[in-house]
Amino acid sequence: MSELPQPPSFLFVAGNDRTDEDVFKWANALERDGKVKTAVTVSVGARRTEARNYVNGTQAVLGTLRLLASRGGSLKVMNHSQGNVLAGMSR
Repeated sequence: MSELPQPPSFLFVAGNDRTDEDVFKWANALERDGKVKTAVTVSVGARRTEARNYVNGTQAVLGTLRLLASRGGSLKVMNHSQGNVLAGMSR
């Protein structure tokens, strides 16, 4: 989170396999600990996971990203050791 001048108001983390579980745990913990106002974790496909939500395919993830982008605010893709995380500041 040190890449941003202030903590983001939300994180959106999506993944489709077991290698994403550590990132889901990390994002959920940031929200639980009050370091991020809202963390949305999404598994692509219904399965047992640390993600709090799931969608049936990648098209649903792309649609969500389009919706977030259309709402404005500033978005930044942050590199995390297990993948990329979308972080942003809402208006």
